[in-house]
Amino acid sequence: MPKLLALDLDGTTFSVGTAIPEENLLRLRQAKECGTIICFVTGRKCLDPLTHLWDLADYFIMNNGSRLIKMPDQTELFNKLVTAETADRLIAFCNKNDVVLNIATDNYWGINRPSDLANLYMEIWGQKPERYQTRHDLPFQEIDGFVACENYQLAVEYIHNSGLDLYCAESEPGTVDIMPGGVNKWLATKWLAESLDISQKDIVSAGNYRNDIELIVGAGVGVAVQNALDDVKSYANYVTKRTNCEGAVAELIEKFVLPYK
Repeated sequence: MPKLLALDLDGTTFSVGTAIPEENLLRLRQAKECGTIICFVTGRKCLDPLTHLWDLADYFIMNNGSRLIKMPDQTELFNKLVTAETADRLIAFCNKNDVVLNIATDNYWGINRPSDLANLYMEIWGQKPERYQTRHDLPFQEIDGFVACENYQLAVEYIHNSGLDLYCAESEPGTVDIMPGGVNKWLATKWLAESLDISQKDIVSAGNYRNDIELIVGAGVGVAVQNALDDVKSYANYVTKRTNCEGAVAELIEKFVLPYK
């Protein structure tokens, strides 16, 4: 029975930026040659910066579980979206309560109010965000999620208390990803495994941050890398001795995936 290897990218598989330690690449190739199904599970939305993984990946789970893509033909197996009514209610709340709400696609970045964090990203990305106040200001109709930063706790509380069909995942300090309800990294991985007739015990997962907790808990073997947050490590079956920069993914493949040590 093949194994399904479900790996977070940033802080887990990647070292700095989108770089991958050579040892990770070697072990990933060996795992693939042994019949392991490789799925990269990420909060990222765009495949373009991940071209160096296309020959390794059998699947990509994007946007913290809301979108599943089969490689190499990039067939979209599902893409869950935020309903118009839900988006309108969240945007109106954030406008009223000074919550900074980002909307991003492959070629658009919108923001509802000025933001210190946005200014930082402007310098990093060399891109200036568009200003929007309602969903109708956007150059598209379908919204796959949001990223809240300044005052984001207010948005999280509002979503919880109002029962909006949304899922919040903290993917880095000071921000929260807001996706359609019924979405997380584990649910998408579980759906994929069931469609491939792979049992839960044959799923090996790895992550480093709080949006990886469900993925780590759900898998037959859930791994936290050495640089993971302490609370994330507490959910793992195994914590690697190496960090993401030292080949943590290679370590877990050697221990749990390859038929030899």
